[in-house]
Amino acid sequence: MPTRIKFEFEKETKGAVRFKEAGENPVIGTLYIRKAHMNELGIDPGKAVVVEIREEK
Repeated sequence: MPTRIKFEFEKETKGAVRFKEAGENPVIGTLYIRKAHMNELGIDPGKAVVVEIREEK
């Protein structure tokens, strides 16, 4: 069963947008998404994102 983890916008760096994991017991911690791919992924830099983790089959 997939696990979904919410990340909240933290700040913009030179080449990426940094997100911090919401919640008290982080699984991943910090997530960086390259600015060059934000539009391609359809992500608004100021919004929260959700990452889904599942085993590859």
